[in-house]
Amino acid sequence: MPAITVKTFAGERPKLDPRLLPNESASIAYGCHFDNGNLSPLKRPALTGISVLPNAKTIYQHLNEHWFAWDKVVNAVASPIADDPWQRVYFTGDGYPKVTNNAIFSGSNMPASSYRLGIQAPEVPVIGVVTEAATDEVDPNDDETRYYTHTFVTEQGEEGPPGEASSSIEILYPDEEGTFVTLAFSAPNVNASNITHRRIYRTATGGGIADYLFVAEIPISQATFVDNVPGESLGSALDTYDYEMPNEKMIGLTSMANGILAGFFDSTVCFSESYLPYAWPSEYQLTTEHEIVTVAALGNTLAVLTKGYPYMFSGITPNAMAGQKLESNQSCVSARSAVIVNGSLIYASPDGLIAFTSSGLTMLTSQIITREQWQELEPSTIEAYHQEGRYLAFYGANLDKGFIFDPTNGDFRHVTATATCGFNSLEDDALYTCQGGNLSKWEASPAVMDYQWRSKDFEANDISFACAMVKGVDVSLSGLRIYADETEVLHLEPGQIPASAFRLPPSRGDSWAFEVYGKGTIHSVSIATTMREVAA
Repeated sequence: MPAITVKTFAGERPKLDPRLLPNESASIAYGCHFDNGNLSPLKRPALTGISVLPNAKTIYQHLNEHWFAWDKVVNAVASPIADDPWQRVYFTGDGYPKVTNNAIFSGSNMPASSYRLGIQAPEVPVIGVVTEAATDEVDPNDDETRYYTHTFVTEQGEEGPPGEASSSIEILYPDEEGTFVTLAFSAPNVNASNITHRRIYRTATGGGIADYLFVAEIPISQATFVDNVPGESLGSALDTYDYEMPNEKMIGLTSMANGILAGFFDSTVCFSESYLPYAWPSEYQLTTEHEIVTVAALGNTLAVLTKGYPYMFSGITPNAMAGQKLESNQSCVSARSAVIVNGSLIYASPDGLIAFTSSGLTMLTSQIITREQWQELEPSTIEAYHQEGRYLAFYGANLDKGFIFDPTNGDFRHVTATATCGFNSLEDDALYTCQGGNLSKWEASPAVMDYQWRSKDFEANDISFACAMVKGVDVSLSGLRIYADETEVLHLEPGQIPASAFRLPPSRGDSWAFEVYGKGTIHSVSIATTMREVAA
């Protein structure tokens, strides 16, 4: 005689009609997991006792210790410099690109303060006045035509691009004692980058090549300098000509290999100098056909997701980046849907979830969910995180709905927890979520969620099943509903499921299904026509 037995449980496959599902698949799955094949409840997030901004939209943990929070969508990365003594954090999305460090980020709401990222070029050229030595010598070959320039330097020793060259300065007796040039400087019109010093350079010619060589470094408050430095005592050549500030509209900051940071504005991708996150040469900028939604680093490859075709930009150095447009019409509909899971960048497209790797694109959910069903999940609102090899997404206007997708087996289920933002901590291998300014650690509470799992529709051809049995751990914490032809024929609330096989009310049906809900761990559910079959 026929029997229904489910000993292994899995998530939903909404694309399939409930009667065509594999035996282990669910037509409805909420709040459950199947890590060992059993049906178990997910653990609830555990409050950490840490509070941040009550309206936080972005959280970031720095050095596994400091929690930063913003009321905007922000992308933050730590300094690419190993053992950075300033413990700098760079971020975009909160106005122009910014940087903070351990001297200024501490406070009740961190980061308490920040500086503008990058160093501007001086606005006013150096003004020089020559004082000539008193001498009777007249040697027309000794005179020198000299130009000066200067750069701004931050407290951390970061040097920006040079300002416009000074007017030419003619010196008749440059090597005579008593000959010197008095230089005058103007203060920066705006100092949002923590400029503390300036470096002075002057032209020198050697071997037929002219360059600016280092003269001196002085405090930014010092308005004049007397240059009597002999030519043979000049320092190294100026090498920050193209160390431009990042575009003030740049967002989406991310960290690539080899100390390169990347960001974007409009349809332009930007790259920093290696290990110099404040220097963003415009000659390193590359463009895409469509407006960029977000970027993410995959080793030496930068995945660029747009409102049209996705792109890959690859290179070992920032000046050697090359772009490739992928001939796929899978645009990205939500910047925060893009998250790296198991080495792949998974993001929400209009049709479903896409996996982006250095090898190209793969549609992950084409066999799991239809486009119409996917649109019901409001993909443009998705904010997602990596969670133990799975893709955890919150969606809706208030991010009050969620789902979990496992890319290894296509498993799909819903969750009832909510979060306005989150952060994946690599150091303690945990996902932290934020709701109302309170931080929680995902699945870290001993308390569990209430789950709901409904089976497929088993075709039975007018069969009368008479018995059922539920096996598991703490089965008393779960309830059971059994349906024949969509009509509920039995409902056992939590605490009512017998420990052994039990009888069903007399019923017949062409289609049978069951639903388990509550908090117990279920090993198997059997429905049959005789006690012997159900206990087998």
